[in-house]
Amino acid sequence: MLNRIVIVSLMAWAGLTSSCASLNIAPAKTLVGQWQTQLGGFPVLMEYTASAVSVDNQAPVTYTLAGDRLSFSEGGQQVRILSFPSKNQMIQLDPMTGTEHRFDRLPESL
Repeated sequence: MLNRIVIVSLMAWAGLTSSCASLNIAPAKTLVGQWQTQLGGFPVLMEYTASAVSVDNQAPVTYTLAGDRLSFSEGGQQVRILSFPSKNQMIQLDPMTGTEHRFDRLPESL
């Protein structure tokens, strides 16, 4: 009986970990769209295309994406490490300062 419980528990754990691993979405596919965050208490809208980002409808800035590393060359080389806890949440980590910045995806109708 105890062996059966251990085996069922291990199978459930394996299933959960493999399903979580399958939720890892490629950053290049997930990044495109409109995202909102706050800077200094003010809402900021960012729109990512396949090769550029526009902040609050300003002129777009090009970026490169290599795996989970987002790089901007304008204004000095800047790198952010992307993660997506869900398809509607993005975290950008600044590896120089260790600062995390969180974003929420806006619905496509906006």
